[in-house]
Amino acid sequence: MHTKKILLLVMSVVMVWSSCAFADDAVKVGVLSKLNMTPEEFNALVADAVDAGKTKMFSLAGPKSKVEFVFYDSLVTLQMALNKGEVDEIALPVSVAEYMLNTNSDYEIASITRSEPTYLSFGFNKKSEDPELRNQFNEALLSMKADGTLAIIISKLIIEPGIDIPDTINFIKYNNTDTVKVAITGDLPPIDYVAPDGKASGFNVAVLAEISRRLHINVELVNIDAGARAAALASGRADVVFWFQSKKGDLRADVPEGVVLSESYFSWNEILHIKKK
Repeated sequence: MHTKKILLLVMSVVMVWSSCAFADDAVKVGVLSKLNMTPEEFNALVADAVDAGKTKMFSLAGPKSKVEFVFYDSLVTLQMALNKGEVDEIALPVSVAEYMLNTNSDYEIASITRSEPTYLSFGFNKKSEDPELRNQFNEALLSMKADGTLAIIISKLIIEPGIDIPDTINFIKYNNTDTVKVAITGDLPPIDYVAPDGKASGFNVAVLAEISRRLHINVELVNIDAGARAAALASGRADVVFWFQSKKGDLRADVPEGVVLSESYFSWNEILHIKKK
């Protein structure tokens, strides 16, 4: 099932959520943790965005009056929470939700959220950041946009893959050049994907392989949990981290102090909520 088909299905039956109040009997929705705010702050932020008309929520089952977002540090713990009944739904980008639906027949679409875009970038440690490296990444990303390479990678690995994420993406090995450690979480397949055998693949890795080729740098991939992204940068375990961030009003959600971002290279403004059948 491709993304366009899912969106047509959703749009054919949606009903607007009447409000975004929070209470003990709220519909609980699991999301990946935001590293610069508490769950209470995030819930208040979303409620303000709903009231201002910047975020709209739709339900397949009819109007819902209460929703509460709950933080989890990885896709694995999100799924465990859903399967155990700790949350009623989990919220994921459309392409990720599509992958989950294609690989698990126990799940179905519950609702959809439309909001301001969430952007995918590379994160750098502001305190020890190498400005030259960040500038090089930006130049590579801009050139990939300009010559159409990025659009081709998006088409192959985001729009068309279904469940067929490539097993491996090969990096060229260069002699006498720098090695950059890049953290990957595997928490947004097919965007950010780690296979069961531990090998990283998917869209982010394909983008990174192209950057490596253009900059003639070697890349070492480091597997981490999404909740450890900032710590990996601060500790030097990683030089670069795949990073996604959204903006509600004047606040950038999920970008803590000390993290600076590259040019964005992918975005989405629709989130699908998945529930158990």
